[in-house]
Amino acid sequence: MENINHINFDYNATAPLRSVAHDEVMHALGQIKGNPSSIHRLGRDARSLLESARMRIANALSVEARQIVFTSGATESNTMVLRGFKGPVLVSAVEHSSLLDVRDDVTLAPVDENGIVYLDFIEKWLDEHPGRSLVSVMAANNETGVIQPVEKISELCKRNGALFHSDCVQAVARVPLDMHLFDCVSLSAHKCGGLSGLGCVIVKDGFPLSALLKGGGQERSYRSGTENLVGIIAFAAALEEAMGLNESKEWQRVKELRLMMEDQLTSVCSALKIMGQTALRLPNTTCIAMPGMKAETQVMQFDLEGIALSAGSACSSGKVKKSRVLAAMGIPDAVAETAIRISLSPKTTKNDIDSLVSIWKKIYQSIKHNNVEANAA
Repeated sequence: MENINHINFDYNATAPLRSVAHDEVMHALGQIKGNPSSIHRLGRDARSLLESARMRIANALSVEARQIVFTSGATESNTMVLRGFKGPVLVSAVEHSSLLDVRDDVTLAPVDENGIVYLDFIEKWLDEHPGRSLVSVMAANNETGVIQPVEKISELCKRNGALFHSDCVQAVARVPLDMHLFDCVSLSAHKCGGLSGLGCVIVKDGFPLSALLKGGGQERSYRSGTENLVGIIAFAAALEEAMGLNESKEWQRVKELRLMMEDQLTSVCSALKIMGQTALRLPNTTCIAMPGMKAETQVMQFDLEGIALSAGSACSSGKVKKSRVLAAMGIPDAVAETAIRISLSPKTTKNDIDSLVSIWKKIYQSIKHNNVEANAA
């Protein structure tokens, strides 16, 4: 089969490695000669690089460097947070599976038809669980892009003496986010243009974070094992650029492209459904159902046409599963199984949008044609 230069509409799955991160990785590979835990000169040099990168990340996020604990990614970070907490836990019903699958004794907070958590449910639950409790609600959903009211949730938690954790993987560097709203935050490097296999927990003093890996006592004994120094340096470089003001207008431009795309697709098929359409969403994300064709078939059809997109989350080992997010939103199975996720990047152009719309129209017209033939038979 002839190679196709794919247009990437799966930015939420992973952001391409930023050139600044690539350049710093190549430089670091020539510099690093020791283990950051070693006390000799080469070890101290490596430790200096590690702590410099930690400080750069802290400055980019306006947090304290000592609050950053490096992990292998957001999945490990989320697991650390939930597994170590000993009190009652409330988790929103639209969380990533790395939170929903950690424990079976959590309370699920329901969401409305847009996927926004019910604040009155959280308030009632907090009233019923006075003292030390934990609320975990993601800042923005990876499948639908819907943004949660984290400011109001933070207020409720503070008022009731509860702790607030948030998976901010998709929100950081795309929408304004005050890290001081949270007691604990999970982040992933490759979502902002760093290397995969690296993330962190930002943890405030007093949060009962539990170590999953014990041994050498690295990362203040929260995460033993020699740090992924090259990945950490790449994370710092990528996050600094991603958080820079130079991209603020770019995300507005991306939002305008996304809205234009949604309008054009709706003009092709008025029966399509955009998940969370009336809610605040990430500027780049839309989850849309094409009537009459299952999501996995759409993904393959688009792939053959040179468009890369996904059916929901891309964190399920290549499998297309029933979306728990859409189920929690009350989306009927027949609609949910036709929903695909389109996630734009700062490099997305109007020509890219035109290509996607043209191919979407072609696929949809083939469905209508097949339906006409089937009815005539």
